[in-house]
Amino acid sequence: MSWPAVIIFAVIMGIYTASMAMFAPDGNSFHDIAVTTEWWVLPAVLIILNCKKPLEAALKTFVFFLISQPLVYLIQVPFNQQGWGLFGYYPYWFKITLLTLPAAFIAWFIKKDKWYSALILSGATVLLTLTGLSYLFQCLDTPPNHLISIIYCFAAAIIFIFAILKKKSTRAICLSVTVAAAAGYCLLANLSKPYEAYNNTFIKESGITFIGEPYVSSWSSTGGKGNVEIVSNVDGYMFKISGEGYKTYYFSVSDDENEYNFEYYFDKDQETVIVKLVQK
Repeated sequence: MSWPAVIIFAVIMGIYTASMAMFAPDGNSFHDIAVTTEWWVLPAVLIILNCKKPLEAALKTFVFFLISQPLVYLIQVPFNQQGWGLFGYYPYWFKITLLTLPAAFIAWFIKKDKWYSALILSGATVLLTLTGLSYLFQCLDTPPNHLISIIYCFAAAIIFIFAILKKKSTRAICLSVTVAAAAGYCLLANLSKPYEAYNNTFIKESGITFIGEPYVSSWSSTGGKGNVEIVSNVDGYMFKISGEGYKTYYFSVSDDENEYNFEYYFDKDQETVIVKLVQK
């Protein structure tokens, strides 16, 4: 791909992406190109495959992003209430632009059709596949959001494997890595489903009698979203516990004289929230 072709390609992509950002609604597949990276994998790969040397691939891919990404925001400035403030979103894409230099240099070696070519290409196929799965889960909740992006992600990953790689062995490596990543993602997604439960039995099981009105004095986690609060009911109060299925959370409850520390997590087998007294 010649330098003029790269520049023209960048301008066309910048204009198209800006148009989608302005006219396509959020959640629509056509709007995705203005927000996330998966739609930019294909043009980057097309440039890389049409270069004779790895340095050429790095420089042309870098210039492609260096032109297209600022253009996306520049075109929108006169039509958006934020005006030049839109460029506040550009640092994210500028980092990606910088990363294209080493990434495209390395990615050029997918043309060699060696075992390392398969591993390099799997970076793109895993990104596409996991993004497609993420969109699929969103689409199941709010159809038909991201439907075209889902088809593109899965189709592009398959085409990359079977069109770029020629040997059965390299195809098998790339396909295995991609499938393993997808399986791990699905497992994690299944485990990370949010839960919410109302419980008070763990207080009685721990032999605790509150002195005065109890309140949640602290809550913590190593990651993930969750919360504990005390809500009133006919029995006086009830603990409202929420979180994600693969995380363990910690909270403390205080009354007029004591503080009690607990941990809780979701037991998938029993499909219930387990709360344990850690210390008084």
